[in-house]
Amino acid sequence: MKFTACKHLDFANNYAAHKQPLADTGKVCWRRPSCYEGAPEMVQFCRKRGRLNNPYHCTSGELARCELYEDYEHDVPDAELEEAKNGRTNLTAGEHDQ
Repeated sequence: MKFTACKHLDFANNYAAHKQPLADTGKVCWRRPSCYEGAPEMVQFCRKRGRLNNPYHCTSGELARCELYEDYEHDVPDAELEEAKNGRTNLTAGEHDQ
């Protein structure tokens, strides 16, 4: 799945989480197990800022969380998204925190 988002978002397989498509955007975030009550399940990982608690953060310039945002075309292999198909239904825009 190819999409444009900040070049600092990290989609390497270095996390105890799996990649999840954001159905309403054509972009990808991470779905992770809840570490504690109230922990965000859908997040982004940034190489500069660490975990971003909103899956939509830095998926566009409008949703950038810092001045380092730079458009970049990510390419997450479809095979890495297959696991999400067996889990929770894709998150939609109405479900995310502001």
